[in-house]
Amino acid sequence: MTAKRNFPAKQEIEAAVKSVLQGEALDRKVVIERSQGCYGYTKEELKDRSCESLNTRLKSLTGVVINEMLAAQSLTTVADGRLALPAPVEEKKTLTRTQRRRELRKRAAARAKEAAKYPDTPLGKLLAHADKRYGECRANKITAEQYDGSLKRAVIQAISEAGGEFFEEFSMKILLALYGDSVRSNELTAGPDDNGIDGKIVVRDPAGFDELIFFQSKTKLNERAYVSIKVAREFLGVMTAYGAAKGILITNSRFHRETKAFAAKTHNLRLIDAGELYAFMKKCQVGLRTTDGLLHIDDDLFLNCK
Repeated sequence: MTAKRNFPAKQEIEAAVKSVLQGEALDRKVVIERSQGCYGYTKEELKDRSCESLNTRLKSLTGVVINEMLAAQSLTTVADGRLALPAPVEEKKTLTRTQRRRELRKRAAARAKEAAKYPDTPLGKLLAHADKRYGECRANKITAEQYDGSLKRAVIQAISEAGGEFFEEFSMKILLALYGDSVRSNELTAGPDDNGIDGKIVVRDPAGFDELIFFQSKTKLNERAYVSIKVAREFLGVMTAYGAAKGILITNSRFHRETKAFAAKTHNLRLIDAGELYAFMKKCQVGLRTTDGLLHIDDDLFLNCK
């Protein structure tokens, strides 16, 4: 038992990330892993790595905050992609009366934004735009076909903005919904030493045999970017080495034609691109929900409010 049951506030997460990065630049996954130890939870509480576990939600939440810190430039990246704290700036001079008034107005505006429906972040702005298009479709200002195309672009981009940790958890949710009652166990394994495996699922077939399935999520900032054949080859090698019966590569973008040809020659490697991912989201109502008979992005899921 522990007295701390709520998720850490955004300010707590930012403080944890900054404390981890004091004096050094680190890989994103290492930062998230080390930040876990700053939230006041015990090792026993963080032991469970299943899709809905505390450990998984904390990693996803930390990843979202890291993205917001990067957007706000309170974090930066070095040449090799590691995260780092920005160089300190010179101390500001004493503000004049006029400058103090301007600063107070800025703070008041910031508080007003915090009270808005969506946060003033790239992800928040994206969700706000999607909500606007939803209203336009309901008002018959755009066609259902136009809205569907807009919704697909928005939710795929929202995955990019939410970050790789979120997409790993999200991919697990999709697969659990697809496999349904046949699932016997699940574990999110993503971390500094994940060997290219983001998650494991054990399913039972109708004859009673259990199958181990690996999956890997590849988040792309540009939906036109390709997942290369190198990724597929390495993933298949890990599957073989660790005895997985099947493997699933999931992306919010596309696969290179060589990657598709390679997967087609195997009997146990499945590719899911942005188009099929969107279709599964609609089918399983994961990431999307029906509101008044019309699909809408699940804001709570993307903003980690649940």
